[in-house]
Amino acid sequence: MINFCNEKKTLVLGTALWGWGIEEHSAYQLIDTFVTKGGHMIDTASNYPINKRREDFSLAIRWIENWVKSNPNTGLSVIVKIGATDNSGSPDTDLSPSNIISTASDLRDRLGQDLSCVSVHWDNRGGNKHDLTSIERTLDAMSTLHQSGLGVGLSGIKFPALYYQAKPEMADRWLIQVKENFITCRAREDYYPHFPNAKYLAYGINLGGIKASPAEKNSSAELRKIVHSKTLIEKLTHFLDSNHTLVPRPVTLNDLALAFTFANPALCGLIIGPRNTEQLLNTLDYWDALNRTFDPTKHSKLLTTLAEQPHHR
Repeated sequence: MINFCNEKKTLVLGTALWGWGIEEHSAYQLIDTFVTKGGHMIDTASNYPINKRREDFSLAIRWIENWVKSNPNTGLSVIVKIGATDNSGSPDTDLSPSNIISTASDLRDRLGQDLSCVSVHWDNRGGNKHDLTSIERTLDAMSTLHQSGLGVGLSGIKFPALYYQAKPEMADRWLIQVKENFITCRAREDYYPHFPNAKYLAYGINLGGIKASPAEKNSSAELRKIVHSKTLIEKLTHFLDSNHTLVPRPVTLNDLALAFTFANPALCGLIIGPRNTEQLLNTLDYWDALNRTFDPTKHSKLLTTLAEQPHHR
């Protein structure tokens, strides 16, 4: 079983835009570069890309499967979020025990030992009295996967308290993905009272590709129709240009987002979503510099001042 984030923060290669702005050959180049540079963990989901094209459902997993079969014994570690029934962006899920077990079995057949973690992906249950029983059945299946040697995770759970109530003995086992960045830490704070000893991975750290200039055509922000706060951009770019003492010195807003996340002791790692190998290499270089020279006693408080929300725990 993979040990997540036990020694230092883990950098995870995300795949949400594979097939949606990132072509197949570029995806393989990203994995090649990531692995060559020492990366080993990839995050994906059964419904990636969420581009509303039915024929692309699970496309990212198919590409990872192709790479794994062409590159055996590389020590890749793949996290797969399951449950969504389509890639339209709808909240529809199938989290029945039979679907969880059969999906995990299929993923093991396709990814072999490179499958390290299966995560529940999106769950809005909790609005009626029968939901707790249904969630208990879901978690019975997840417990079975964990006993078989897989890591287990959560992402997009609307009522974390019910997940704890349904199976409290699993509270410390979860790898929980949370959206966390300069403007929000709400998701983690919803989970934390129930799962204080779980491992937390941040995604969306740079708000879909925040930049000082307008979003480029076919960029992550443009595809997802994300509009960034002008006030926030001005605040962050002013910091970049100022005579601050942060080491290693960030050059881009992505660097600054990496440092902000690195400084947060509540997070065991983060998921990145580079569009090309140049972006990936730049991220890896700055991440390596953070691991070598960042001093949390000097810089953590400085970075928290950049948040638009209270940054706790």
